[in-house]
Amino acid sequence: MKKNKIILIIISIVLIIALLLFIAIKRDFFRKTSNVLFYLEDKYYGESKITEITTDELNKLIEEKESFGIFIHQPMCSNSYAFNKVLVEYSEKNKVSFYTMAFSEMKTTALGKYVKYYPSFVIYNEGNYVDHLEADKDEDLKYYKNTKNFNEWFTKYVNLK
Repeated sequence: MKKNKIILIIISIVLIIALLLFIAIKRDFFRKTSNVLFYLEDKYYGESKITEITTDELNKLIEEKESFGIFIHQPMCSNSYAFNKVLVEYSEKNKVSFYTMAFSEMKTTALGKYVKYYPSFVIYNEGNYVDHLEADKDEDLKYYKNTKNFNEWFTKYVNLK
């Protein structure tokens, strides 16, 4: 009888741990890979460019373990247009370059498991996803509004030169 109770308790504990891990993963609890500041690749500093890339180019950047930022937008979306203006101003002011990709193309990449809405901005460090702005998250909305707020979020992860 005691042996059955012990087995039942162990099974219950394992199930509770599995449930908690499942909930944490579903809520992206583990999504931030690091809180250590890093630099983008040198080629992204010193020039203000926002370059449209394809899914193949994105996959190559990840495969080559680059550190970069990518703006996920939807053509003809007023929110994407407004955030693009903020991003262009930020890029020009800080002489830093980024990539951009249409949301409809991005859904077929690994980013599709993180980014559910547009516009968004995603940061990669050495080919690993770090964080992204969530268009449906109230606490992220301020970062879309102006360069000062975007800088506050971006420089939590990335050092500027």
